Amino acid sequence: MSVSHILFKDTHRHTQPLSLSLHHCVSMLSLVLQTDYYYEYTECDSTGSRWRVAIPQSHGSCIGLPEPVRGTECTFSCEAGEFLEMSAQECTQCAAGTYSLGSGIRFDDWETIPSGFSSLATYLDNGPHGDDSTTCNSSSWFPQGSYLESNRDECTVSLIYAVHLKKPGSVSFDYQYPDGNLFFEFFIQNDQCQEMDQTADKKWLKLTSHGEWATHTVNLKSGTNILYWRTAGILIGAKVVKPVLLKNVHIEGVAYASECFPCKPGTFSRTPGSSSCQPCPRDTHSGHGASSCTPCNTTTLYAPEGSAECKARPPCSKKDYFQIHTPCDLEGKTQVTYRWVEPQICLVDVPGAETLPPSGDREPCPPCNPGFYNNDTATCSPCPPGTFSDGVKACESCPAGTEPAVGYQYKWWNVLPTSMKTSCFNVGNSKCDGMNGWEVAGDHIRSGAGGSDNDYLILNLHVPGFKPPTSATGGAGTEFGRISFEFEMVCTADCELYFMMDVNRKSTRVVASWEGGKVRQSYTHIMTKNASVSYTWAFQRTNQASDVIHQPSRHLPG
Repeated sequence: MSVSHILFKDTHRHTQPLSLSLHHCVSMLSLVLQTDYYYEYTECDSTGSRWRVAIPQSHGSCIGLPEPVRGTECTFSCEAGEFLEMSAQECTQCAAGTYSLGSGIRFDDWETIPSGFSSLATYLDNGPHGDDSTTCNSSSWFPQGSYLESNRDECTVSLIYAVHLKKPGSVSFDYQYPDGNLFFEFFIQNDQCQEMDQTADKKWLKLTSHGEWATHTVNLKSGTNILYWRTAGILIGAKVVKPVLLKNVHIEGVAYASECFPCKPGTFSRTPGSSSCQPCPRDTHSGHGASSCTPCNTTTLYAPEGSAECKARPPCSKKDYFQIHTPCDLEGKTQVTYRWVEPQICLVDVPGAETLPPSGDREPCPPCNPGFYNNDTATCSPCPPGTFSDGVKACESCPAGTEPAVGYQYKWWNVLPTSMKTSCFNVGNSKCDGMNGWEVAGDHIRSGAGGSDNDYLILNLHVPGFKPPTSATGGAGTEFGRISFEFEMVCTADCELYFMMDVNRKSTRVVASWEGGKVRQSYTHIMTKNASVSYTWAFQRTNQASDVIHQPSRHLPG
């Protein structure tokens, strides 16, 4: 369209002064030339070259668009922290508040399902179910802010994403898969719907410990790759299936980033050329595309690390403190004291707030656990090889013709044994900051307060191997060792206790689980092979506070 044509139509229709019409026309022409098109590359030809062409933003005349020019080589890519500025065809640093992976893309913001992802649901059984297929219309993967959550029903739901790679690359993602009643597979097809060859352990995802994230990585070929994350539930009675969680999808192999991604809320990138965004420190927050974090007014507000907003500090409650037994002193005394959960976010000096209870009286320490002795000191030490003790008496040599029954036996819980660890995991985050999952309480160990009712309270025991008695004979089904424990579950709401094991750090599986309140009872698991094993107790409550008491009693032999 020429300037004279615009002037003629403008003056003919609106009878405006010529000078105004000319200004109006020049602005329109400038708009067409600067913002009504974008650049793309053509497909690479057999010589490995391509052209940069201008594409109109909307259908219409192509007159006035820049002429095609020769593009960069097909093997060209930008470094992390850069994007390809198409006007100059040069790699340019990302601005502060944004980031780029160079030859990769990452999805870590799940407030909504990102563009390009789709969720497709079908019924698991293709048999004559009448209208059953329509019941899957609402089944989907659901965005939960920092992760995606799968369906919990019997529908088969696929999360699908297609990506075209200019060179061989990979895809990796973090996931939680705690429930074997839900099938979870990840597979890849090309643009001809041909499935990529994958071993079973690459296609079928392994179960994870409750509350823990695992990372899965698969190599991708150049060309089109269609990625599928597929789940399907098998409902048993009224039992609720725990969903699969997915986050941090990272794909490598794209030729270049055409733009930089803004930092998601709760993160920032301070300097230009960033390849990632950093979480905001505790008690600060940020919005979308931030280059810095804004402090909270910590008098009345707080924010965990990586927060998009500040939250009001609540009045302190009984969930904000926990009790500990002090280590035995030189006089063999201990006492119960109370400490605030760190970092303390609650307010004490407000109406209705709880205060720390006073410390208890100093009491005699419990005896050492069997197999240990204190020799009139404050510390329990293991008995020398070939000797034994009930924890009260001094270590004695075994009678002739006998040998010690080697193992751990925990009856007293004044301090956590060195072979045990405790932690607290939250579904949305890696763990509950600053909190122990379990607390020692004299003659038992019990679940702690946690940060919320949906936290997993974890107790882990590592056994490096077993030493069966010399009298034991080999053969199939030989008992190399056993673990026995007594427990009680006192729940005012829904709760569940999982007992899991991980042999030689290969995979974690649930050995047994219990739901709801349980009277004091014992459980024994037999080890039929000699291996390094980690035992884990994971307790989760919902809706309201509840408690569980757990007391491992004996591991033989060990």
